[in-house]
Amino acid sequence: MLNFSISLTGLDVVQSAIELIGTNMSNAGSEGYHRQDPIIRPLCLNTYGVVCIGGAEITEVRRMINDLLEMEIVRQQSSLGQASEELTILETLESAFGELDTEGMDVAISHFFDSLTELTSQPDSQPLREQVVWAADGLAGQFRNIGRFIDDVMEQVHLQARQYVEQVNSLTNEISDLNKQVTAVSLRGGSANMLRDRRDQAIKELADLMSLQVTSGIGLAETTTVSADGMQVVTGTSVMTLELQTTSDGKLGISPEDSATCYTSLSGGRLAGLLALNNDILADIRSSLDTLARQIITEVNQLHIQGVGKDGSFDDLTGVTVSAETLDEWTLDVEAGSFFIRVIDTNTGSVTRHEIAVDPATDTVATIQGDLDAIANISASIVNAALHIEAGAGYQFDFLPAVSSQPLADNITGTADATISGIYEGDVNQVFTCTVIGNGDVGIDEGLVLEVRNGAGELVKTVNVGLGYAAGDSLDIGNGLYVAISTGSLVAGDNFTIQALSRTDTSGFLAAAGINTLFSGSAAAGMAVREEILNNPRNLAGDVGAAGGDGANIRKMADIARKTFAALGDTSPQDYYGQIVAGVGQTIAVRQARATSMENIMRQLGTQREDISGVDLNDEAAKLIIFERMYQAISKSISTQNKMLQFLFDII
Repeated sequence: MLNFSISLTGLDVVQSAIELIGTNMSNAGSEGYHRQDPIIRPLCLNTYGVVCIGGAEITEVRRMINDLLEMEIVRQQSSLGQASEELTILETLESAFGELDTEGMDVAISHFFDSLTELTSQPDSQPLREQVVWAADGLAGQFRNIGRFIDDVMEQVHLQARQYVEQVNSLTNEISDLNKQVTAVSLRGGSANMLRDRRDQAIKELADLMSLQVTSGIGLAETTTVSADGMQVVTGTSVMTLELQTTSDGKLGISPEDSATCYTSLSGGRLAGLLALNNDILADIRSSLDTLARQIITEVNQLHIQGVGKDGSFDDLTGVTVSAETLDEWTLDVEAGSFFIRVIDTNTGSVTRHEIAVDPATDTVATIQGDLDAIANISASIVNAALHIEAGAGYQFDFLPAVSSQPLADNITGTADATISGIYEGDVNQVFTCTVIGNGDVGIDEGLVLEVRNGAGELVKTVNVGLGYAAGDSLDIGNGLYVAISTGSLVAGDNFTIQALSRTDTSGFLAAAGINTLFSGSAAAGMAVREEILNNPRNLAGDVGAAGGDGANIRKMADIARKTFAALGDTSPQDYYGQIVAGVGQTIAVRQARATSMENIMRQLGTQREDISGVDLNDEAAKLIIFERMYQAISKSISTQNKMLQFLFDII
């Protein structure tokens, strides 16, 4: 009967081998499947002297796998996942900078400042005023669109990150369950290769989401331990559940369930890409865009608040809703300084100028309201958390830097008088001192001159008011200012001062409170043109002179386009925006190069894996033919033995 036993072992081997071939061919297209090959060894059934008689057996079903290669695939998968996730979102963002609405931000910035420049040539032109307001509205719309688009992208990042965390938890539970199944099958003496394939595939999918460190146990109780960025998420059959967290400063992070530890940066995987996008890349882009919007809003508004429109000074003004906290807590910066308000008697034309000191550390909108309310013929209140200023009957007010016709301080002991005119063109507030050199009568005595010095005591100009000067004529003393000296006498050492204001609000309070501003908002997503100006372009504050019609404020606002600002990295607004776009492009180029490199590496690793672990249908078909012939031969051997035994039984 030994011969039958030998043949039967052969049939068992053939049957198992054919089943494995069928399994390989069935899973030829299954992702993560590793080819299985039977390891056939001789089986000694009996020994006659030195001769061993026996059949064959399958001692092992070997999973064709290279552990080092698989570990490298897992590592590279995390890098590819991160690069791909970042690239996809950044490419979407890049298109927004040039394609939102009908024109890009770069064009909108140019159009706004160009329209201001065009208005300077005809300050009274209503069509050109309307053009400026429309351009301002278009610019604000571009900022809003891009700002809100970035906010929407960041919201999508939050939602996608939450979905990925749920996938991570699902995969870690699957790996844990497969650990349990692999151990159970191995302990029963079965082959757990298919389960190991499923577990490896789950690990690869998990590596696409997070950077992993994987270690596998040995022996029958085989389990795989998985750590994700230092967090041991799978230990045998135990699982650590992860949660998505948002920190107080708006950063996304991952933390173990019920843990105070929050990881706001990861080393790889799609989750790492989303965290980097939200916490760094998109946050930096939004911050840069907000910085640009805030700079334009601030610079334009600080000029606009000190001007008047075609209807002149104001009866009343209402600002925007502001915080009741101290001014240093406001969104738009308020600095220590002061602002000037002019009160005009509409019957006599007389003007009084009042200075309000501002200390952001201690002042609130209520304290400023109280200071304004204390001024004669002005009442101030807070309405719906907004500052409201109103002139009394027969009065108006404004914040014009218009130079007073009378000296700030008059120390002339002679009989002549000084009258000041012009529009100050300097960049900083100054008090100029005009000192008489020589003695005598204006326009008569030789050597009678005025020395004009700035606040630092530097000589600005010397003008003749003696022989050859026609009393009452205006003399250019520089910076757009003029002085006229009446007939009479002057005494050496006599002097008078001129208050020259470049900006009537050095604190930034009025702009922050929204008093007579062009723009509202403090960041890109909230930037808009005030309704009072959008509905009536006559309110565009283009004049700063008391007489009106000068358009000087328009020129100053137009000049913003050509100025550089420290907050913008010492560049102009348009150049700064160009840097933002270039930065986005450079970031995308880096991610594109990284993703392409990772894809090439993964393709090469995939080819190597296919050579080792893949199923070649032609090879499997050839093996199938061999085992079919073995089956036929063994069957014929058994049939022959059966006939021989039957013949022997017949003889007996």
